[in-house]
Amino acid sequence: MEDYRFKVNLGGMIEILSDHLYSSPDVYIRELLQNGVDAITGRKKLESGQDCAHGTEDDTLEGKRDYGCITLDIEEGKSLIFSDNGQGLTEEEIHQFLAIIGESSKRNLENGRIETDYIGRFGIGLLSCFMVSDEIRMLTRSWKDKEGPILEWCGKPDGTYNIKKVEENSSDVGRLQGGACGTSVILLAKPGMESYFTKKVIEELITYYGLLLPFPIMICQDGAERQINPTYLPWEGRSTNQQELLLFGQMMFDEQFFDCVPFQSEEGNVSGVAYIRKFPVLPSARVSHRIYLKNMLLTEKGDNLIPDWAVFTKCIVNATDLRPTASREGFYVDEVLEAAKEVIEDCLTGYIADLAENEPERFRQFFQIHQLTLMSLALATPKLFGTLADYFMFETTRGSKSGYDLRTCGEPLIYAPTEEKYKQLSQLFFAQDKQLINVSYVHSLDLLKRLGAMYQIEVSAVEDWAVEDLMKDLSPEDQDEGFEFLKMANRILKPYDCKAELKYFSPYHLPTFYLMDENTLLRRQIASSRAQSNSLFFNMLDAFASDLSNERAATLYFNYNNPLVRKLAGCEEEKDGKVFVEILYVQALQIGGFSLHNNEMGMLNRNIMTLMERGLSDV
Repeated sequence: MEDYRFKVNLGGMIEILSDHLYSSPDVYIRELLQNGVDAITGRKKLESGQDCAHGTEDDTLEGKRDYGCITLDIEEGKSLIFSDNGQGLTEEEIHQFLAIIGESSKRNLENGRIETDYIGRFGIGLLSCFMVSDEIRMLTRSWKDKEGPILEWCGKPDGTYNIKKVEENSSDVGRLQGGACGTSVILLAKPGMESYFTKKVIEELITYYGLLLPFPIMICQDGAERQINPTYLPWEGRSTNQQELLLFGQMMFDEQFFDCVPFQSEEGNVSGVAYIRKFPVLPSARVSHRIYLKNMLLTEKGDNLIPDWAVFTKCIVNATDLRPTASREGFYVDEVLEAAKEVIEDCLTGYIADLAENEPERFRQFFQIHQLTLMSLALATPKLFGTLADYFMFETTRGSKSGYDLRTCGEPLIYAPTEEKYKQLSQLFFAQDKQLINVSYVHSLDLLKRLGAMYQIEVSAVEDWAVEDLMKDLSPEDQDEGFEFLKMANRILKPYDCKAELKYFSPYHLPTFYLMDENTLLRRQIASSRAQSNSLFFNMLDAFASDLSNERAATLYFNYNNPLVRKLAGCEEEKDGKVFVEILYVQALQIGGFSLHNNEMGMLNRNIMTLMERGLSDV
């Protein structure tokens, strides 16, 4: 049986790169930078076996250039010459690494593995240049053959290429840095891509992708030359104070920060700084970070590396040993990545705990800014819950109370499960100095339950019977006195699915109190929605309502401590009593925060008009 060899259609490959792998043509600069960085790394390994990422003793510009340098020579809107003084390529390597898709010069030829010193891994980076140019022209001289000729490789998107030697008297010799060893890639803008060959765009892309590279990146145009990058990481290799780190973060993100937290993980060789933001951020916010692989920007997304709850940070991260995806716009999720993420998470939680213990005033400032996000953190991180929960604030009938206040109050924690229920009951609880907690805010109920579980405190929802415990039954004499009124009130309220009760309760100036169960509340909401919807939804809403119990579970309590109710109980004419009972019913609904149905609003208006007419007739 004969074996056949796969063939790659280069035009189709370029389409895959541009439409599916790379997010935009911008990445051609990134790919050139990565190739240049890896070439310089390879040269240093050939020279001395040392990793160039650790810096150089010579801090002069010339010393740094000798150590490694990338130069971009721009002809505005027309062409770009991208040069590095790295290891260069021999003719054999050109055939092997530029003509075979997926082959990489960074691969160890003995074991076939990509060495971790290098950024590039897949042997497809240079092809990204076809997104902006119809031809890739490359001049190179290898450090392995320093006295050998300069080679010119010219590749086209149809899959053809040629190689030739450059004559020593050719003008192309000067396109290499000083005619020395290294590589120059020469690109001409193809129609429609001229904007990617302007000094402004190229400088922005170099700054974006390569600002932290540890050797000079020079931009040249019309004889003028300028270095783009500072060539150092401010948190590594020397003593750096917090103010310097904050200034660096401000420069990188164009934003001032509350604080900064350096971190370092041996797993993945990950280091960086988390900057704490000075303004609130929603827990659902998408935060832009700066995440680098061997000092080259990889992504702005912190997915899988920065904890999801850390939206109050912007991070600068540099990793050496994490594995990039093929597009080099993210990392593979593996055990090393998870370990690095855990280190970052521990550093942030440790910072919060340390701030709370040692700088309470500053912690209160931090907590006030990021309270909503920290709620999520407290629920997701049990070891921090005890520290954070004491600072969360809850709305209660005794005013705003902290988690610490609630866990030390010495009584069960009773809460109203909804805003409507809290509005209903708060007056009664407040008047009798009983504590009721409003948990309708985000995370409030979960935090309250977790607080109770941690400190073994009873936490429960308020029940209707508990509300009735705040009321007292009438004395036998008052029961007899109010018996006929109660019968009349029940007849009047029956059309509104409500029954009447006579009780004593505080405050005395509150004539009535309206209480309904969840089914009754839902039935009212359905009726309100039905009144506002078109015929298309009538049947659907009616079907919902039919599933609910028809038993009346709403009660209007009349306060027999109230002078107006006592007078009303003595009313003998049901016609007159009906006006006042209906008005008090609607008033109780409004005080409880319930929306009125159309018939209830009409009833209120009708009764007010009746009272006005009676008043005028007596004038």
